Amino acid sequence: MQSHTFTRSRGVPIYMNGSVSHQRLYDRLSEPSTSRQLPRSISLAPTGHRGRSSRRDRDQADNSLPPTFIPRFHDESAVRRMNYRPIPGTDIRISKIGFGAAAIGGMFGNVEDSITRIVETAIKQGINYIDTGYWYSQSRSESILGKALSKIPRKSYYISTKVGRFELDYARTFDFRADKILESLTNSLKRLQLTYIDICYVQIHDADFAPNESIVLYETLQALEMAKASGKIRHIGLTGYPLAKLVQLVDCCTTKIDFVMTYCKGTLNNNSLGQFTSWFQTRNIAVINSGALCWGLLTEKGPPPWHPASDEIKEACLAATTYCSSKNISISKLALDYALNFPNIVCCLVGMDSVQQVLDNLELANFSRITDVEQRVRDRIMRRYLDRLENAGWEGVDVAQYWKKLKKLGLTALATHRHSSVESLASTLNGFSLYSSNSSSELRTPRRRRPL
Repeated sequence: MQSHTFTRSRGVPIYMNGSVSHQRLYDRLSEPSTSRQLPRSISLAPTGHRGRSSRRDRDQADNSLPPTFIPRFHDESAVRRMNYRPIPGTDIRISKIGFGAAAIGGMFGNVEDSITRIVETAIKQGINYIDTGYWYSQSRSESILGKALSKIPRKSYYISTKVGRFELDYARTFDFRADKILESLTNSLKRLQLTYIDICYVQIHDADFAPNESIVLYETLQALEMAKASGKIRHIGLTGYPLAKLVQLVDCCTTKIDFVMTYCKGTLNNNSLGQFTSWFQTRNIAVINSGALCWGLLTEKGPPPWHPASDEIKEACLAATTYCSSKNISISKLALDYALNFPNIVCCLVGMDSVQQVLDNLELANFSRITDVEQRVRDRIMRRYLDRLENAGWEGVDVAQYWKKLKKLGLTALATHRHSSVESLASTLNGFSLYSSNSSSELRTPRRRRPL
């Protein structure tokens, strides 16, 4: 049995470069195929023109170009190569790969390239979705991104930010009160130098969510509806690690949720997202996949010492990485290709901290995919090492034991933060991290530290 033919506990079947064609796969999963032409849009060209149409009119009538396309700004050939997926009930068409802005805020280390050039390259080459948030280096990502975007036409991209999670300090980590949400949103708009944001997510990372559920339902979401009515945001979304909590919240709320973002759940070692995508799809909720490399588990460098995954998960991922290295194949490339092409998602968010990384990721998304040899290696590591994990994650891990582990590692300052769940604590530690790239961003092999 091939490794992509999972048992129920491993989510949905995923066929990559195998015997089942993309056409048949997407037909079966009711997702628009990347190989099919998108539905022809109604031309907005004025009817008064006769004879030769202007270039602008032709661009508007051309269904292969997204609404974000701007002549003479974009690289038109690159935009035509990009796959754009329509969001049900909206006029949005999002690029297959999105730009995660955590990395440019320094969350994973210093950025050497010009950030303006990184962002401009990504957008000109066809990426039209950018994600940021106050939580990424406590507003630094938004502030830096705002300066870069001031030089880029607003029509050329969609952007999202997040509310609900704020400071590293335990006492101020989460705040879902309506006044705090609206204040945070207003400040995000100022930092981004924008008049509106396309998508605002409520950030839910804590497994102990029950005490906050009524506040989110009756204060947070109501506040975002007010912001939507006033034109500050266009769409409302939810983001978090525990998928069941997101489903529960969507099922209870009366607010229209247009987007859901989750991380580390549509990956080589954990594809449990596949069990939920159909549920979201039937409710016209677009799913954004992120965390392709599981905070470094699926990289040659490996995870940071504070990573909350169990020893069993770390050992399985290390064995898979070692096997790939023995075949001169990057497990990061295999993991990113898998996440980019996960069924029933509209976009995979990828952090990028250099121009070259932008170009490498676009190459994988638009052209190269993985070779037959790489596909066989990926099937092999999934059968041998990763399927046996049965989508194990770090929900419900004993926090007290995790604190003890941090103290043994000499991370006593971090261990003193009083968090009620491991995913909350791990996210905080991820915010403390200063070295590059355990994000979902990395396609290339991570840069090795120079010897002292």
